[in-house]
Amino acid sequence: MKRPIMLMFTLSLLSSLCIGLVGPIYPIYVLKRFSATILDTGILYAIFCIVAAAFKAPIGKIADRYGKVKVYLAGVVLGIACMLSYILASHVAQLYIVEFFSGLSYALERPALLALMADLTTRKNSGFLMGLFDSAYDLAEAAAAVLSVVIVSQFGFEALFGMCSCFEALSGILAVKSGGKIKWR
Repeated sequence: MKRPIMLMFTLSLLSSLCIGLVGPIYPIYVLKRFSATILDTGILYAIFCIVAAAFKAPIGKIADRYGKVKVYLAGVVLGIACMLSYILASHVAQLYIVEFFSGLSYALERPALLALMADLTTRKNSGFLMGLFDSAYDLAEAAAAVLSVVIVSQFGFEALFGMCSCFEALSGILAVKSGGKIKWR
């Protein structure tokens, strides 16, 4: 039981690193890279949040029906595309499209990841393990927030988005490699 739980913590860590690395510097990226306004940064973040919120429950239902690992992997693939799209974007209007799909990626990944973790818990330890799981996510995101400033100041935004796409890819590889070995409910 310990190995599947460690896998879930690893997948969550990789996922939270992407959110934590991009989140804090995203407004700076938008304002520095594009002729954008502060209003644009707020609307872009709102698009991400609204899309994620609107799709999480329906996608959770799809994950229950068609498989949590498959849905998670769909989110990972979309997440990689989004991270690379940040590098290629040349106009603020393109970011609106990227944010829509980034929100969709998060909506694919997070409910599936939570459901997979829930599958590994028992009634006796579910609250503790889910709390620990979510706390680890938050701690990794916090550490990534500090790390993002160092990465961008030393290597630039491209390096940051490239690193995030690598974290997404590693997450997908681990899920595929381990997904068949773990007995999910």
